Amino acid sequence: MFFKQDRKKYVYLLVCFITFIFIFPKANLAKISDKNAIKTFWKVLPIIPGAAKYFIRTEKIEKKTKVLNNHPIKISDDILRKMLKQLVYKYDRDEAEIPLFSNKELLLLSEYIPQALLTAKPNEDVTFVVKGPHKSARWSFSEDRLTAGRVFISDNKLNLILGSVQVNLQPTLAERYEGNVWETAKLTYDIGHRRKKGKYEGLIMVYDQNQKGIYRKSKERKDWFVFTNTAYKQAVDDINQNKIGKEQYKTLQQQIDTLQKQLNQPQQQKQQRNYTPPPQQQQQIKRASPRKQSPENSKNNNDPKVIEQRLKTIDSLYNKGMLSDEEYKRKRNEILKGL
Repeated sequence: MFFKQDRKKYVYLLVCFITFIFIFPKANLAKISDKNAIKTFWKVLPIIPGAAKYFIRTEKIEKKTKVLNNHPIKISDDILRKMLKQLVYKYDRDEAEIPLFSNKELLLLSEYIPQALLTAKPNEDVTFVVKGPHKSARWSFSEDRLTAGRVFISDNKLNLILGSVQVNLQPTLAERYEGNVWETAKLTYDIGHRRKKGKYEGLIMVYDQNQKGIYRKSKERKDWFVFTNTAYKQAVDDINQNKIGKEQYKTLQQQIDTLQKQLNQPQQQKQQRNYTPPPQQQQQIKRASPRKQSPENSKNNNDPKVIEQRLKTIDSLYNKGMLSDEEYKRKRNEILKGL
């Protein structure tokens, strides 16, 4: 008799447990374990209980990893941002690709991941959970989406393993009825693993197909990207090409100052024409002989290379909005008269 009562009790508890699992399947799926966390460099607490938490931190490397990382290591923020910016997300075959990381996410990752890599040990990775605004044909307006992953440098190559890609954070209809209009508490996301494939819709691609040195770890791992030294050098070259050297800037500033003085000369000459000097000064002007332009200066002003350089200078000033249409036309005509 007692055995039957115990059996009924266990069956009842089992039924309640199964019912709880099916009714609340995602009650705790938004929680990321902190047991491997080492040091947090940036974090944002969940908006409401059960919602996602955002962070960039170092964690213990996964167990049974044969190769350790090349940590600590230094990488500049602009180079890291340039490399991550090369990845785009194509969620549907018929739709255009969109950036994998928004500008807001790139700023966060490029600021804090280099700090984490600089302090990480060989048996530590850098993990992140970030969100940022994205636009696509799937949703009407720009909205925040969650992306999470793992970064580490092994064999002198930067590795990025994505656990979640642009996860929807909009509250469900039931949550809205309950008053939750911020972020859903019923979402699933992960930070990526070496021995576990990340699952997400669509496909991640390289934005510039001519960009070399970025590839997937294998055909089976569409969530794992490797950036080689070639990709690193390409990012460095692209950044250097976009920077103006100090000498170039100094030369350009001198040209601008010279041209600005030349533009002010007609106004000064006009004021001088309207000015009547005293009688004594008029006699001194008559006695003074007029200066003639030396043949060398005249030759330089008529040099086609000099004229071409002056035209380029005023074109640059006009494109930057430093010259009005009238000033640009007048100065261009003056320069062309030298031909």
